[in-house]
Amino acid sequence: MLETPISRVIVLGTIELIYEKYIQISKMMSRMNYMPAIASGEVAILLALYAGGMLLAVYNLPLQGVPLIIHLYGAILVAILSIGLLASAVSYKDKGAIVISILNVLSVLFAAFAGSFYFGGVIDVNYLLQMGMGFVFALITASGCLIYSIRRGE
Repeated sequence: MLETPISRVIVLGTIELIYEKYIQISKMMSRMNYMPAIASGEVAILLALYAGGMLLAVYNLPLQGVPLIIHLYGAILVAILSIGLLASAVSYKDKGAIVISILNVLSVLFAAFAGSFYFGGVIDVNYLLQMGMGFVFALITASGCLIYSIRRGE
């Protein structure tokens, strides 16, 4: 391909546009002590855990082995991120963010508690439903933290 000055300008303009978008996103994600970045990471991991949990159910996989270990490690990572979200909110000293973050930690703990019984050997549908309810509330509160911190951040 022949390189012309116009194509070089278009490529440089595209690179500059991508760099400007990167700067905008990094400024947005660093608001309120990086609350949006932590919350978006938590939402992404929660959605991946949902997909993995549904694969366990759809393909009727046993509750053991690699799928279970990956699910457990993902849940541990979500718990760490929810505590980090609370720490970020407390450090920023915003009461609304603190309340939403506390609800997020409680919902993650609720899901983990029910999941530990369900995956621990007590195969009861009630524990599965409680784990699902904790997941839904964790997803709602993490998304709420994300939206709140983007809207209210500096």
